[in-house]
Amino acid sequence: MNLINLPHELLQMITNHLPRQSISRLCLTCTQGYGLFLPTLYRHLELGHRTQIKQLAQGLIRNRFLKETVQQHTHILTLSCRQGGNSHDLIILLFNRLPNIKQLYFRDFLNLSVQRIVKVLHRLPNLTLLDFSYCDLKESEEVVVVMLEGITTLNLVWTDFSTAAIRQLWMMTPNLTRVHLGANHNRQKLTNDTALISLTESCPRINDLEVSLQQVQEDSICKLIQTYGPQLERLSVRCEGNDTLRTIAHHTQSLQQLILRCNYSGYYNHHVMHIFQQCQSLTHLEMVSWPLQDVPTVVLDQLRYRHIETSTSSSISAPTSSYIEGIKRTVALDRLDLQEIRRLCLS
Repeated sequence: MNLINLPHELLQMITNHLPRQSISRLCLTCTQGYGLFLPTLYRHLELGHRTQIKQLAQGLIRNRFLKETVQQHTHILTLSCRQGGNSHDLIILLFNRLPNIKQLYFRDFLNLSVQRIVKVLHRLPNLTLLDFSYCDLKESEEVVVVMLEGITTLNLVWTDFSTAAIRQLWMMTPNLTRVHLGANHNRQKLTNDTALISLTESCPRINDLEVSLQQVQEDSICKLIQTYGPQLERLSVRCEGNDTLRTIAHHTQSLQQLILRCNYSGYYNHHVMHIFQQCQSLTHLEMVSWPLQDVPTVVLDQLRYRHIETSTSSSISAPTSSYIEGIKRTVALDRLDLQEIRRLCLS
């Protein structure tokens, strides 16, 4: 049976699992294949060279079907700065032809000013997600008054920023509900700490928060959790000490998912147990790289019981040593584990 003759829904499912190069080849098979697979190919655009941007801009002028496809189906755009940022003007012109971009990713941009970001984002009215990786954000010399109210998700991973730049970025995006502050070693040591404080001043609606920043004080982490705690549904944080555990237990009763990454030695077990008891909505908990001696006994017992059950049902008996090694890396508890632990704690 000819692949082209398959139902369109089935073809869509197939192409969702194919690499971009394979989809491109399918577009070249025949006229019908071009029409069927081009929307999938252009759903996510990745542009890293000035030549690529110019060729796409010319193609949008010459090829009507390509123009209509990009306007309707291109929802994700990744921009990689591989030639020193010389394509900024071309990018702005290109955005006038990409009205339905919902997710925008910046990669490897040095000296990227907030002013330039505004000029780009102002042309993307449907944007909801903004992501920076391996970038260096600089403050705008002009006063930033633009509000990007449609953006609800912001990710910063291995991205440096100045104090003024991060404040301007928060002020532009007051409706954020999800923020991921990934790891970085900011050249300005106090900036990461200040970023957490300024976040609470400008973005009141956050319910999904991930903080992996180095160079932050535990007090700043705790104040962040206190501010957003009542509305937080997901929290992933570097656990700087027992104060962090106490703050989570006291202020995040609506929490559904919690990831604690170890950054300390000497956690008190009863603080962890307090989280189990107070956060009744939790359905998933991870303790990443947690010291084995700091994991409550009831948690180890539950993991051991689950391990035995799994080994029995699969007729495979894993060595005890490998089980212990697994615990040293990550303790992961699902909804049933948490329910059993709470039952044992209250009995």
